[in-house]
Amino acid sequence: MQGSRVRRFVARTAMGLSCVVIPLATSHRAAGADASLADKAAAQTLFDEGRKLMTAGKFNEACPKLAESQKLDPGVGTQFNLSDCYEKLGQTASAWAGFLEAASAAKAMGQSDREKVARERAATLAPRLSKITITSASASLPGLEIKRDGVAIGRALWGTAIPVDPGSHLIEASAPGKKPWQTNAKVEGEKANVVVSIPMLEDAPPEAATAQASTSAIVADTGSPGRGRRTLALVVGGVGIVGLGVGTAFALSAKAKKDDSLLNCPASPNLCNATGVNQRNDARSAGDVATVAFGAGVILIATGVVLFVTAPSGEKPRAMIVPSVGGGSAGLSLVGAY
Repeated sequence: MQGSRVRRFVARTAMGLSCVVIPLATSHRAAGADASLADKAAAQTLFDEGRKLMTAGKFNEACPKLAESQKLDPGVGTQFNLSDCYEKLGQTASAWAGFLEAASAAKAMGQSDREKVARERAATLAPRLSKITITSASASLPGLEIKRDGVAIGRALWGTAIPVDPGSHLIEASAPGKKPWQTNAKVEGEKANVVVSIPMLEDAPPEAATAQASTSAIVADTGSPGRGRRTLALVVGGVGIVGLGVGTAFALSAKAKKDDSLLNCPASPNLCNATGVNQRNDARSAGDVATVAFGAGVILIATGVVLFVTAPSGEKPRAMIVPSVGGGSAGLSLVGAY
């Protein structure tokens, strides 16, 4: 791989570094990086294609290829070129953050010249940054969540001017028992300062009224002895299996979010920028849901087994499944009479 590293180094340092001598060094994040040989080969191909597209001025096509290369096999040079690509597209905040990440990674690897150049590029961008400040009149609401472009914003960032790329940004707010709220904030050009004020969230319709309007019941009337409880047992067990499926889905989502956060933690898995911290928080939330869903699924399956095994032979019960929707939640209510 030494030959490919030299080619990557020459291509990367050509981007605005003609007056700087940079020592030859591996462009990987750290010695412990676990990218497979296949990933490294794919990353090299994507990097080469991205550089060609940049040379041709096709930055819209180049940036995604460089981003994927960085994801597969993180490197200081790849991050630098990706940041340069973002700057050419006018995505100043992404470029600024990327140069800072490259500087941090270069410092961790002892590449002082690369660190210096990356910090200089970031410093040049800093005065051009556009920022958005999000405030909320509902800040004291329990469970209030604010998102920007689908990513949750930590409470510590509320009321803080956050660098963003120019363009339209979707701002959302939600809380238990409240109607969700959203707006599109337009950030026009460089040096813009946009303030988004989230109003008091309105109360959602009362759960009882919503449930009454949207609830239907499926009644299973049994005529043979013992069949009612066994039917209920199968229903409970089935819901338990669904719980296991939900737990699996959230567990996979948590892992994916954690993996994505690594791109925003260039110096260390535990030292992340604001985006990385938000992604880690989302991963923890998904993990918590997975844990609860798994636990509930196991309990329901066990309950179903007990009901089935202990069903008496002389009963004639009724089992009722009542689906309900309301107050931002949905579920099944199981009612049985013996």
